[in-house]
Amino acid sequence: MIGRSFFLLSLLQAVVSGQWSADNPRDVTAQNGLCARIPCHYRYPSNLNNKPRFGIWFNSETLDFTSVAFFSESHITVSTKFLHRTRLSGVLTNDDCSLVIDNVTSQDAGPYFFRVDFIDGQNYYNYLPVTQLNVTDFTDKPTIFPAEMVAGQPVTVTCIFNTTCDGTAPTLTWVTPADEPTSASHSVTQQGDTLTYTSVLSLTPALKHHGQNLTCRVRYPTVSSEQVLTMTVQYAPRNLSITSPDNVNSSRVIIKEGNSAEILCSVQSFPASNLTWRHLGVTLNPTHCSNELWLKILQVTQKDAGVYQCVAENEHGTGEGTVTLIVELHGSERTWKCVAAMIVLAVILAASVIITAIFWATRCRNK
Repeated sequence: MIGRSFFLLSLLQAVVSGQWSADNPRDVTAQNGLCARIPCHYRYPSNLNNKPRFGIWFNSETLDFTSVAFFSESHITVSTKFLHRTRLSGVLTNDDCSLVIDNVTSQDAGPYFFRVDFIDGQNYYNYLPVTQLNVTDFTDKPTIFPAEMVAGQPVTVTCIFNTTCDGTAPTLTWVTPADEPTSASHSVTQQGDTLTYTSVLSLTPALKHHGQNLTCRVRYPTVSSEQVLTMTVQYAPRNLSITSPDNVNSSRVIIKEGNSAEILCSVQSFPASNLTWRHLGVTLNPTHCSNELWLKILQVTQKDAGVYQCVAENEHGTGEGTVTLIVELHGSERTWKCVAAMIVLAVILAASVIITAIFWATRCRNK
């Protein structure tokens, strides 16, 4: 009832004067831990221009001096929970009554209205209706701008955080792989009402850091958030290997004539390498952008024998390996089998002759 009477009285005052009014929103939303801004521009009778005045913001719907959020003349009457956390972003004598609340908490949510008092003691006004302040969770995050990373080469990574709060400054920090020495520079710039906090990290990534995380963290006194970047470290071809389902021994592959040969060339690299098979200086396949490539030869003949070279290449370097293909001829195999059979037959015949000679010699002595 008291609140309604107070509102009606203020409305009547505005109707009578016709010159008291303010531009302020009905609702404002702020994130926990940041700042709240309640825009406010007020008007009053022109005869009060340049007259000394003071302003008061109330955290209530009625004229309650136990709920003063801001008082332009003194901090003494300000409620304890707002002490040293509230200020005007503009100049009161320029008709700017915009309120800033730093380090906002959920306890700051609620109604707010502005009152102006001119020093003459006769002119004052409560600008209603109120502005409702809503406080939500802290969701803003920093932004990381990724940079191309090459193993062994220094690089810089930039993280920024934008805010319109010019009270408590946030801090930007990095979380990096534990064994990586780093350094960071910090700066802040302003464009209009937006402050941009920047941190530039300098590091030299290694191959072992591929897939590990870089974290940029923004921190206020009561809240924090972070952004994570998974490191993609580029590197030249390494650990090239050649394997085959067939016999591979000391870089040799032995294939019987007429059979098929399958040989795999694989390598580690990022980005993926262009792989090529070559034989006697001739390229056997179109360049293939992958980290593995099969060489397939159907119905192997003697002309397919020899050294095969696998070459891997990306923008950071090259790697290569070789394998020797040995073709085992079917004809030579049959020849050796025939020779072996003849040797066995000769041994059998020789044994038969010896046994027969011994038999007859023994018989003749007995007679």
